[in-house]
Amino acid sequence: MKGLVYIIDQTDFEILKLLGENSRIQWKELGQKIHMTGQAVGNRIRRLEDLGIIEQYTIAINRIKLGQVVTAFVTLFVTTVNHQEFMNFFQGEEGISEVHRISGEGCYLLKTHFASNEELDNFLGRLLKYGNYRVNLSIGKLK
Repeated sequence: MKGLVYIIDQTDFEILKLLGENSRIQWKELGQKIHMTGQAVGNRIRRLEDLGIIEQYTIAINRIKLGQVVTAFVTLFVTTVNHQEFMNFFQGEEGISEVHRISGEGCYLLKTHFASNEELDNFLGRLLKYGNYRVNLSIGKLK
């Protein structure tokens, strides 16, 4: 079923939006917000799960409260044709929260979080083994 586009209606989009804001919301409460019964909402959610549209339920982490005050977006320009070594590397790096393979400038975009610039610098030193990089520091999260 990979590559298929599923048709969902406006109600499904509203359910997805509300679940995106709070994945722990009760079906009954969600139903009240979109004028449906909790059971009907549950049926729609199960359908969205079965279709693979809802893949997982997750949480939002306040990195600052965990002491990770430095958020950096690192564009990696891999200098070898064997990317597998880098892929093995990032699996073990706790400071990396997201890795995207990208087109345009660079090969990968990494979203990273560290307690200090020193920790970021240490990470960048380890990253040099795989290629060159460009760093953009986050000044503040807007959304």
